[in-house]
Amino acid sequence: MNSFLKTLAGQKMPIPPIWMMRQAGRYLKEYRDVRESTSDFISFCLDPEKASNVTIQPITRFGFDAAIIFSDILMVPWALERNVRFKPNHGPMLDPLDDAALLDEALLDDVAQKLAPVADAIGRTRSLLREDTALIGFAGAPWTVLTYMLEGGSSKDFNISRQMLWNDPAGFDKIMQIVTQATIEFLSLQAQAGADALMLFDSWASAVPSWHRDAIVNKPAARIIAALRARGITQPVIGFPKGIGEGILAYADQVGVNALGLDHGMDIRWAHKHLPANLPVQGNLDPISLISGSDAMVANIDEILGVFADRPHIFNLGHGITPATPIANVTKMISHVRQTH
Repeated sequence: MNSFLKTLAGQKMPIPPIWMMRQAGRYLKEYRDVRESTSDFISFCLDPEKASNVTIQPITRFGFDAAIIFSDILMVPWALERNVRFKPNHGPMLDPLDDAALLDEALLDDVAQKLAPVADAIGRTRSLLREDTALIGFAGAPWTVLTYMLEGGSSKDFNISRQMLWNDPAGFDKIMQIVTQATIEFLSLQAQAGADALMLFDSWASAVPSWHRDAIVNKPAARIIAALRARGITQPVIGFPKGIGEGILAYADQVGVNALGLDHGMDIRWAHKHLPANLPVQGNLDPISLISGSDAMVANIDEILGVFADRPHIFNLGHGITPATPIANVTKMISHVRQTH
């Protein structure tokens, strides 16, 4: 068992394991070269050889303790036939779902088959990685995935999603149930293919009204983990409810995750004080600090390492690395984390 998995099991390591969200991405020339060889992003995600190739690239270059399979949280709505496509310089676009009746529950029967190439990429990648490098599978949490489906893409205020949440709770619940089940199928597929750990990204948890947080963030995530365990899937699960603030305490208490990802907006001293002492945490350097690589970034790294010195901790960013990040600064961050101990 490598240091990443030992940390998820509750062990405090002398040197915290390190990886980065979105570590296989546009900041790497080798990634851009592979990406340019495929016409559209969905086809890229569904090409096991290319997905495996770019998953391994940051491991080859930086020696991270974990790889995360190259995929996307919108693979679930793609499998649910929401016409997911990616427009250059715009981002994801979907056919907006304005009526719950338009989402057919029968589509769940084909989710595993449609997403089988992701499982193939995981199997291929696991066979190529060294045993001391973990492989992470992932999915978007239901609320975050659902917002893309309702809004037809990204949103600043999630007005359509929140209106449906308040005004059509029955319709909202139907969509939520289908997306939750599809997510269970997707994560099960990845675990069975050889992923060593799983991560649930609730990137837009901050947009959920606090009144609805339990029903929309916590309970669906808890249902997913309970369903995985009922299927005999034992891989640890990292939950990342980005921007949830004080709600992270109830999330930790109710969802059943093995570790918590902390975003860069989280007060880590508060989190360390109030979260269960044995609960592993992951994070939470601001990814923008990596663009300058300044002394302030190094000081923030030291603060993070110091606060979590007596807790199982995986060093990571508070969100995904940005395309403008200089590779030299990533190397500087890794070296500092590993040489500090």
